[in-house]
Amino acid sequence: MALLSRPLNTLMTTAAIVLAGITAAPMARAQEFGQQPIDPNLAVAIASPVRDGAFYNLMILEQIPNRQQCWQEQGQGDGNGPVAIDPLLLNFDFTGACDRKTDGNGYSVRVNGQDLGVQYRLEVSARQNDLVLFARPTRDRSAPPIEIGRTHGRTNGFLKIQLNPGWQMAHRLYNGQPTGHIYLTHDAPLDVRYAEGTAPALSQATTTPPPPSTPAQTSPLPTPAQTSPLPTPPPPSSTTPSGNYYRVIVPITSGSTLDQVRAIEPQAFRTTVNGQSVVQVGLFREQQRADEIYNALVAANLPAKIVGASAPAVASTPVVPTIPQGSVVVVLDPGHGGQDPGAVGIGGLTDKQVALTIATRVQQQLQAAGITVLMTRSTDVFVDLDARAQFANRAHADAFVSIHGNAINMSRPDINGLETYYYSSGERLARSIHASVLRNTDMSDRGVRTARYYVLVNTTMPSVLVETGFLTGSVDAARFRDPAAVNRIADGIARGILNYLGR
Repeated sequence: MALLSRPLNTLMTTAAIVLAGITAAPMARAQEFGQQPIDPNLAVAIASPVRDGAFYNLMILEQIPNRQQCWQEQGQGDGNGPVAIDPLLLNFDFTGACDRKTDGNGYSVRVNGQDLGVQYRLEVSARQNDLVLFARPTRDRSAPPIEIGRTHGRTNGFLKIQLNPGWQMAHRLYNGQPTGHIYLTHDAPLDVRYAEGTAPALSQATTTPPPPSTPAQTSPLPTPAQTSPLPTPPPPSSTTPSGNYYRVIVPITSGSTLDQVRAIEPQAFRTTVNGQSVVQVGLFREQQRADEIYNALVAANLPAKIVGASAPAVASTPVVPTIPQGSVVVVLDPGHGGQDPGAVGIGGLTDKQVALTIATRVQQQLQAAGITVLMTRSTDVFVDLDARAQFANRAHADAFVSIHGNAINMSRPDINGLETYYYSSGERLARSIHASVLRNTDMSDRGVRTARYYVLVNTTMPSVLVETGFLTGSVDAARFRDPAAVNRIADGIARGILNYLGR
């Protein structure tokens, strides 16, 4: 948000410095991956509305050639107006015809031959009468966001994101073979792109809040993590001591508070601070940046506050513990975490919260049965996809189970149900888990399917990814708020793993 007040020449200079550094010191992992361009007629990036357009998620659909059509477009697509998308795949079993990506497991940004998925998160933000796809920095918050495309206008429903010149979609290549992961990629260094002025100046952008809507009332999802009291708020003119941060919050005073805040900062979320329900807008090391977002909120007549906070959880690399000889080892992988919430659903349900709650229960059930269980994360921290896969490989696990909450769109609450994915050797494990969860719950069956998710392709043991229900589905979202129902999903996953292991 601090970039909105910077002059354009400062933004361009910063972009050049940041990306000159990237060019000079490429990431080691980028050398392993290549890219294979996707025919632009076979893939589309979509701004998917949440809560009637209060904010938007990115969704990418890919068409398998010569199969049932996955979407329809209405509009010119020439940059002079928006293009409406009808996602036809919502109405049929799209296995073998379409591929759908709704979060960072399925897509990331790549620039000048280098993967930036760890440093940048893709998000869709409202800018005046437009929706803009950004790659926003997650580590160096002083770095400028990268504009990738925009909808060129706003209407109700799904809208096509028309990519800026030089941007395209491509499959990630691993050892020369295409995976299901999709890059939003640009082949030129970004300092050249900014210098050419192909991205509108962010300093000239303003935010027009959408009409407030009333979100669904929620009860808290059971979670193993506990909220810790915050330190005493710093004086407005002070600087934080080493290791401390400034947290910008807005107390919840009405049902529309979250929507009003998200009109200014789309990544804001509900939480509790010292027993009070608030919307957290941001966590900043520099007081200047906290002051800027605070001033923007106050200008929108929101009762913002700045309070002190300890350092946030950062990217983590799990360490394999000593494993007793002869143990049967299962690695559980709660999706997302930390600064990556994953999909966001009805009432603010997040993928990362649902995944950790279910995985913790599965861990308890498996351990009670004598299984050695390792977790890629057991707290709210961010873990890179490669770190998750390599953790399981180093542990020589007998099975790997990645747990997620699914999502499609708030305008389709009728889409509910269980989906389970495998890549190659995980089919028997996937079918065992899928059947067990269906027996233990009344969930709708959306099938067992193959997919090239990164954690499935790059693990060496039987691996599956379980989409435990739709955060955006009216039936599944209610289920996720019922502790007994959540336990039934988790117990079904645990029993499916034990059946697979012959226990």
